[in-house]
Amino acid sequence: MAKHSEKDVLMDHEYDGIRELDNRLPPWWLYLFYITIIWSVIYMVHFHVIGTGDSSVEEYMKEIDPEWRPPVTESGFSLIYQSPFAAGDNITPRKRVEAALIAAAEAELTASAGFTQVSDLNFDDLIIAAMRVSAPDNLEKLKTSFPELYQKFEASNADGHVDVETAPAEPEEEIKILTDEASLASGKDIFLKNCVTCHGQSGEGGIGPNMTDDYYLHGAGMNNAVRTIINGVPAKGMISWRGILKEQQILEVASYIQTLPGTNPPNAKASQGEKIVANE
Repeated sequence: MAKHSEKDVLMDHEYDGIRELDNRLPPWWLYLFYITIIWSVIYMVHFHVIGTGDSSVEEYMKEIDPEWRPPVTESGFSLIYQSPFAAGDNITPRKRVEAALIAAAEAELTASAGFTQVSDLNFDDLIIAAMRVSAPDNLEKLKTSFPELYQKFEASNADGHVDVETAPAEPEEEIKILTDEASLASGKDIFLKNCVTCHGQSGEGGIGPNMTDDYYLHGAGMNNAVRTIINGVPAKGMISWRGILKEQQILEVASYIQTLPGTNPPNAKASQGEKIVANE
């Protein structure tokens, strides 16, 4: 390539007494620029036209649900990119959990008030229904906020309605622990993927409690483990895994957790909660 003198590339215009040179861009820069253009076309065709590759969102969805599949147009592909969360049942795990919790709350409220759906309840009925299913501390808050409605709530109980707090609890069926190697191996894999951030690689604890001793914050045993995984502990920062993990996966990881007490890993966190010895 011929070498140009400064006067050959000197441009006519100037700004504030500064003359501009029309230098050529270096070949390496131009080649890199052309490569990025070609690569962008390949990327678009691969991920968004023929769909032979998974986007980061699709990879995430398949990791939490191996059976998940992205929506496909009638022709099999589309030049218009659409998020897999845009339509249908492909919603985020958090939204799935929220929808499940709302459905459960509606069912509980309407059953306690004798209505078929929450939209049938007026405001007073809704508050009274909430009082019937509230824990004692929440009921006290509702009593303070709605004293007149609390009087109606007490009157309804006196008229024959059973107060949830005093209703005799039905015996809870014990969930069977999975003991086969495949289930425990799957449970361990789920634990390592989702739980080690808070509970440690070996269940020794960290942000969350130690899972290898005989002390429990939310009760011992399979039933309590499953309940805690499903409902989470929002006050302590543990999310609900309902809708994120499948029912079988919850049973597997809960069963694996039952194998942790007594393993005595190094650097175990100090015990928290109530001491409950197995078979006590």
